Amino acid sequence: MLLGLAFASLARADALGDLRAKLKTLEADTPVKGVLDARYEAFDDKGQPDKAKSAGLQMDIAAGGGLSIHLSPALVQALADEENRNSADPEQPAPLADLQREMSPSHLRHMLSAADTLLVLMDGAGASASKPTTLDGAQVTELSMQLPLKASKKQSDGMKDWQDTLTVWMDASGLPLQIEDKAHGKFCKFFFCMTFDEDHQAELKVVDGRLVAVREEVERQQSGFGQDSHTKTTATLQLQ
Repeated sequence: MLLGLAFASLARADALGDLRAKLKTLEADTPVKGVLDARYEAFDDKGQPDKAKSAGLQMDIAAGGGLSIHLSPALVQALADEENRNSADPEQPAPLADLQREMSPSHLRHMLSAADTLLVLMDGAGASASKPTTLDGAQVTELSMQLPLKASKKQSDGMKDWQDTLTVWMDASGLPLQIEDKAHGKFCKFFFCMTFDEDHQAELKVVDGRLVAVREEVERQQSGFGQDSHTKTTATLQLQ
């Protein structure tokens, strides 16, 4: 019995080590470019989309020896118009600006260099488990692992509950095809608490040795401190 558990633990450790080794082969700085189509949705208390707080945009992006982002004149004008409305009336929402800030150079770098991003995310990963399953009708391996809380001491001291599970689906060669990172936390200060949940899913593709996230969806829910919110951001990269 104990020997069986030892072998199972070793197999899980090997699966995690194999994934890290595979990711290190997918860090090429191969030039990539494409059109990013992003959509931001905010939901009301009943879970219905609030059109006034939703927005969409398109950007031309290119990476390889740097990162280039091009915003069309129409998008620049739309951002300016939204900023003017919000400046005249601070109660006016600015979802387009919120979305543009979320699709920041740092975020786009994470999408275009997904292997580097995953390696950093997996740093300090704890208990893991792997099992065979199917993805889009194909046989794959599902590897799940627990991620530690990475926060300042001040934030850590106020965290009363933390769960973060990263799941990676890999093909027979160990190539990661899809990931999901689900996190739940509860932060308290004095007698006030805030809870949040985040579900981040991404589809991955290799471009000449470079692992790229070609689609991602991030859903966030937060309650407490009078800051209840529920949003979803979807980004699709059409490679050229």
